[in-house]
Amino acid sequence: MAKRSDTPRTAVRQIALFQVPDVPKPYKKAVQVVHSKPRAPMSLVQRKVSNSWLKNAVQNKPDEEGWWSIRIADMATEIGFDSNNREYLRDSALELMRIVFEWDVVAVEGKRPKWKASVLFPDVEMTAEVVRYRISTQLRDQVLNPDMYAMIDMNVVAKFRRAPSLALYEFCVRFERIGRTAEIPWESFRDMVLGESSEAKSYLEYKYFKQKVMKPSVAEVNSQADIQVELMETHEGRRIKNIWFTVHKPGPPQLEVVIDDERVMKLVGEMVNIGLLQSEAKRLTTQHQFEELSAAVTYVKRRMADKRAATVENPAAYLRQALKNNWAIVETPAANADVKKALPGRKASGADKLIEQYMAEQLRQAEGYFNELDAADQDALIQRYNAQQEVPGLRIGAKAGKAAKTAYFTWVGLQTWGQPNQQQLLEFATEKLMG
Repeated sequence: MAKRSDTPRTAVRQIALFQVPDVPKPYKKAVQVVHSKPRAPMSLVQRKVSNSWLKNAVQNKPDEEGWWSIRIADMATEIGFDSNNREYLRDSALELMRIVFEWDVVAVEGKRPKWKASVLFPDVEMTAEVVRYRISTQLRDQVLNPDMYAMIDMNVVAKFRRAPSLALYEFCVRFERIGRTAEIPWESFRDMVLGESSEAKSYLEYKYFKQKVMKPSVAEVNSQADIQVELMETHEGRRIKNIWFTVHKPGPPQLEVVIDDERVMKLVGEMVNIGLLQSEAKRLTTQHQFEELSAAVTYVKRRMADKRAATVENPAAYLRQALKNNWAIVETPAANADVKKALPGRKASGADKLIEQYMAEQLRQAEGYFNELDAADQDALIQRYNAQQEVPGLRIGAKAGKAAKTAYFTWVGLQTWGQPNQQQLLEFATEKLMG
């Protein structure tokens, strides 16, 4: 449970007016499933439902008999199913039991040692409110603890209106950091996105498959997803043999922080132990000198071990403040900690307004901090928030409202930097006056 804030209720109401964007909802989807070939056509709803069930399985534990449960209303919201035709949704979900998949077919063309096939969801039960399902024993371990995976964002999944587009997105997003996908015979890719069906077999010539399926799918991925893809072709004489895709993320490049210094790697581990997310810890190594960062970590660890001082309730936030204020070099004098002395004559309403302004600024900073994290760290942070949030309407879901987003980023700010102390408010007020 997050520590209760002493911030006045008026401050919370004011900062609730601040606009925040949708947050991603990623999960790790095993490549064995991403690179599978259904032996029957899969509708758009079935592909979306499959993702919803897999995400639910990855993030929640089954019951003692191996069944997972999900509320139909939650599933419909997550996949963007806004129709009142729940019978169609139910029938689509039940039909998933009948679809046999060949697993990891991309490796079939290379060096896959064993051919595997099975249904993905062998058992499904439904009531008016809840779906229960089990996952194939052949794939269960890979699904729950994938060694190789694609990070699938359910917010993106919900946007698609064509089943082949969703299949193309899943195939390409795994290769985002590489910049290009593996090559695959175009007939194999046709069967992956359309299923081994009469519809797929009707595209016996590549030019028709490209015109009717690939071009619209590429256009939809580029307009709806957070990646940009381009279809590429490998020729064998005049015939198209393989296809592949270039993949990149639009906007400023997201550079992976590569650490090859053993001292720095050890320091990152110490910061993670203190409570920082790994992606933030790595980023700090690019923003501070090693000696400065090491001194701050040592300072915080020494402060945590000091039994004579007050307990450090949020070591990660304390480390951030130590870096910002150079506490490892010069500790802030206690005399500067009294805002009332520093700001004589301020009435209570003025102090409340100062806190409101500070919290609004912290909310903006929390949004920026969150957007700089890796997708996996973002997802972990959302799960931590939802676990401690007792009000269902304030949890982050597929269609989180303004109040939920504000509550979330307020929580992120408090978790990241802690409750504002008087010294921080004094510095904030000084910046306002100077500005």
